[in-house]
Amino acid sequence: MAARPRGSTSPQQRCPACRAPLLVQWVGHTAALQARVDLPPAEEPRPYGPAAAASTPNNLVWCLPRHAHGPLRLRWTTGRHPPDCPHQHLLTHRCPPAEPTTLF
Repeated sequence: MAARPRGSTSPQQRCPACRAPLLVQWVGHTAALQARVDLPPAEEPRPYGPAAAASTPNNLVWCLPRHAHGPLRLRWTTGRHPPDCPHQHLLTHRCPPAEPTTLF
């Protein structure tokens, strides 16, 4: 069994392009996907409705319950996800468009 690489105990990372804080983890057991989502402050509300409206077939909505003890764990959302779920709902991270660096 291979040793875990150093520094991989926390799934929290930064985007290499825009340096935004990210939560990166594998979600699922049988067919897992690697999710990369922006990691907002715990007190910031992120309701399910607006996230579901902004999602696309290639940009899934993830539910992030925050427990007092234990690591952050993303959950899949499906069509049966409760619309009044109290947890944060996150979309896949997308870097903001870069401003042009040339004048011509």
